[in-house]
Amino acid sequence: MKIKKSKITQFQFILMIFGIQVGIGIMSLPRELAMKAGTSSWIGILFGGIISISISILFVKLRERAPDLNYVSFFTFYLGKVIGSIIVFLQAIYFLYVGYQVLVRAILYIQSYILQEAKGYVLLVLFLFPTYQLTRGGIHLIAKYIEAIFPIAIFTLFMLLFTLKDKDINFILPIIKNGWMPIFKTIPLTTTSFLGIELIILFYPYLKSKDKAIKGVIIGNVLTTFTYIFVTLICFVIYSPYEIHKSFEPVIDILSVIEFQYVERLDFILFSLFLMLISKTWVTYIWAGLNSLSELFKFKLLPIVIIILFILMIIFSLIQVPTFTNTTHHRHYITVSGLSITIGTPILLLVFGLIKNRLSKVKIN
Repeated sequence: MKIKKSKITQFQFILMIFGIQVGIGIMSLPRELAMKAGTSSWIGILFGGIISISISILFVKLRERAPDLNYVSFFTFYLGKVIGSIIVFLQAIYFLYVGYQVLVRAILYIQSYILQEAKGYVLLVLFLFPTYQLTRGGIHLIAKYIEAIFPIAIFTLFMLLFTLKDKDINFILPIIKNGWMPIFKTIPLTTTSFLGIELIILFYPYLKSKDKAIKGVIIGNVLTTFTYIFVTLICFVIYSPYEIHKSFEPVIDILSVIEFQYVERLDFILFSLFLMLISKTWVTYIWAGLNSLSELFKFKLLPIVIIILFILMIIFSLIQVPTFTNTTHHRHYITVSGLSITIGTPILLLVFGLIKNRLSKVKIN
């Protein structure tokens, strides 16, 4: 089945790549990097960005062979109906799983830093209302939402500069303290931070200027790389190499450092803005999962379908009450699954593409 209407501009395409990558992981990334390679670990983000750009370009190149096919048809085009359908189904479950875990993790932050007495399931219900509106509106509305809140991302990053009044540049010097080997060990972690590029295959047929897709994925990944380096370096010059290990979420903690004469608890305001940035991730993943299932099983994405999924999410949150401990375990599963999809999918498509070409030549001969 072909997608006849392209609905997103190149600028929206860039922001969607940037938005899906910069989510919950940015909160704890500086601490995790520091634990692996000290304050020299920010260099590993550059290697992660290069790997992400390379895989993104490969996704675009694979997509160019079937530019207008929807998600399911694209995989069946390469892998055949049976294998392609199985891959799409597994990826759809993964998308919904990631969307739910990001959402409940955001709710845990709200309970810890803003509304300590609020019940988790109550907050979940409240957040599912706007999630329903955006998911129901489809990729066109989600792209506009991400475009609309992009200035908030710029503003939030700018506000982090006010924390530099207590900086100590000596914390990150010398730049390479213990050689290159510890930095190379951070590459798997930094590559994980760029998860989300697997959705490029899903976004591509909706893009108006498909000939500019490679340029778009490069710019999107560069924006993500700059954001990660910017936030990580700020945390590294604020916290000493020993203090940052003790900070569970250093990005959130440094927000409390920002003070203005006429504004109290500015960290509440900035944290609320951070939640809007995180919302891009769970909304896009939930839409991706629902859209993939609707294409696979050939049903319309009616309101009742979305409502049933959200009811299941609420029930699951009551059966397994989200905590920082179990969401951290789930994050490990997401990392393994995400890397398997991001790296395994292009390899699988390339292998089956070569086999398909070889068989076609044999038939012609």
